[in-house]
Amino acid sequence: MSEPVSRRHLLGSGARVSGVLAAASVVGAGVAESVAAAVPAGRPPFPDTPQAALARLVAGNKRFVQGRERAPRRRTPRRIEVAQGQTPFAAILTCADSRVPPEIIFDQGLGDLFVVRIAGNTGSDSLVIGSLEYAVEVLGSVLIFVLGHTECGAVKAAIDQVEKGETPPGDIGAVVDPIVPAVEAVAGTPKDDLLDAATDENIQMAEAQLAAVPIIAEGVAAGTVAVAGGEYQLESGQVQYLEARSG
Repeated sequence: MSEPVSRRHLLGSGARVSGVLAAASVVGAGVAESVAAAVPAGRPPFPDTPQAALARLVAGNKRFVQGRERAPRRRTPRRIEVAQGQTPFAAILTCADSRVPPEIIFDQGLGDLFVVRIAGNTGSDSLVIGSLEYAVEVLGSVLIFVLGHTECGAVKAAIDQVEKGETPPGDIGAVVDPIVPAVEAVAGTPKDDLLDAATDENIQMAEAQLAAVPIIAEGVAAGTVAVAGGEYQLESGQVQYLEARSG
């Protein structure tokens, strides 16, 4: 990820997929004697670079879009294996939207992804930051991926707050307020394009915020960690890649 990448590059593109190891699903019989033998055969090696981690997400999303999901590492052997500990290769910061499940979108299994979900997928809250720091510092994740999505209600609410002065009830404002700067940053965008532009800007703001966090920034500077982001298309299932920050 040291080379610049186009801002709206599809995650499913073949160029990014090359060299990715296919993750084979472990089909366990549930018999104790078969567990130890089944697990190693079904688990791909841990990505040794952020690029390899991203490529694995790319390949998984491509399978999902094509309807060729493997639903890997979700059976009894894997469940028993990860009960002893976890080593997720990527941490995903995504929206709480029920239509955006990372393990399914990226066709990954138990213990593969460390997922942090908050409406609007913003990266300013200390609880969110601390969770992602934990993924990098303690669990060894080599990639942080900020996953936004089309038709995001939190972004829509932020637009209404900026344009109409409408404030949401209760504590919903705590979700919307961090997105307001993203809406303001794309002021002047044609109305039909505003939601998409604000969504992308919100993702990139979260990327920048997380890449500046000391624990994460150290890994970024060393090239052992990268922060990337993309927008999930609810209808097509594709993830559109935005930008990567790496050393």
